[in-house]
Amino acid sequence: MRNELLSAITTATSTLTQFAVSQELPWEQNGVPLYRKNMKRIYVGPDVLTQSALIPTLDHSNILQNDTVNQVFVSVDAKNNPTQLPELITAILSCRDRTGIVNFVSEADYSNETTEDVLTYTFEFRLNSITT
Repeated sequence: MRNELLSAITTATSTLTQFAVSQELPWEQNGVPLYRKNMKRIYVGPDVLTQSALIPTLDHSNILQNDTVNQVFVSVDAKNNPTQLPELITAILSCRDRTGIVNFVSEADYSNETTEDVLTYTFEFRLNSITT
């Protein structure tokens, strides 16, 4: 899902000149996340996969729910927010329906956190599918 999400975010934010999409995974250098060092760059995290039995069956051929979660990060200067920040948030959240994956449920939301002078937005995309 990461590649599809990365492509969708790149397309959705292509008109926003104040932001850029990074192809790199978000990682830490000396304990500081890369997205905090490179502000106004959008980072898409790796797929985190979990599987659980949605409907247990007697013959142990359970109906399974597969959950894929991706986090997207972008940091900005907390004192001087970019003027295109509201458009960025809307564009990223709109990617929930653009990933092109047949799925059961697709959800997206975000939170923000201020550390020192950096405001970091963390978006979480959840894709739930059912398999047997």
